[in-house]
Parts: sequence; C-alpha cells; structure tokens
Amino acid sequence: KASENEGFRSTALDVVRSAFTGALNDEDFVRDLMESIVGAMVQASKEEELTQSMLDVVTRAVSQALADEKFVSELRGAVKDTLQDGGIYKAGAKGIMSAAFGFGQTAPETTKRNSELFLNASKNSKKASG
Repeated sequence: KASENEGFRSTALDVVRSAFTGALNDEDFVRDLMESIVGAMVQASKEEELTQSMLDVVTRAVSQALADEKFVSELRGAVKDTLQDGGIYKAGAKGIMSAAFGFGQTAPETTKRNSELFLNASKNSKKASG
C-alpha cells in the first residue's frame, strides 16, 4: 500500500508542503481564494436548507474521521511535520498581510500610509470641532 511506504509518504508530504508554500506566496491566488471563500460563505449562509445540509455532512465526516485511529495518527503526524516547517508560517503570514493590507505593498509601507490617513482625519476632525 502507498500509505505504508515511508518514502512515498515523505515525498508526498514534501510535494504538498511545497505546493502550499508556493500558493500562499502568490498574492493573486490568496486574494482570489479569500474572495471565493467569503462569497461562498455569504451565499450559503442565506440558504437555510443548504446551511443545514452542509453542517450535517461536515459533522458526519468529522465524526467518522475522528473514529478512525489510523487517520487520526496520520493526521497528527502530518500536522506535527507541517508545524515544524517555518516556511509555511512565513508564506502564510506574507499572504495574509498582503491580502489584508494591500497588494504589492509591504506591511511597513501600508502602516505608514494608514498612519498618515489617520493623522489627517484627526486634524480634520479637530478643525471641524474647534
């Protein structure tokens, strides 16, 4: 079985890790992914029957998966290995910062711009009230 072949599992884990790292470094991918997830969640939340069906399916799937000791053991090992890889944290942080603070800008540039906007708004507010 492929799941019992240590070399195959190690290679597969490396491929998945590289794919996740590469995807999280792609600003367009992260933006499109976040837009798709938010859009799907908003649309699904509007339909009670769909929401209930999805909840039932997810609940059943998670319950069955957690009852499978081999699956839980494999998942635990994969999560442990993944959490030990600092590249995933860096790629995830970069993607999130890029999505949250603007594309093509670094966090310090965005922070400076936001600070300037805040200061200008504060000055205008003081002028209006005083």
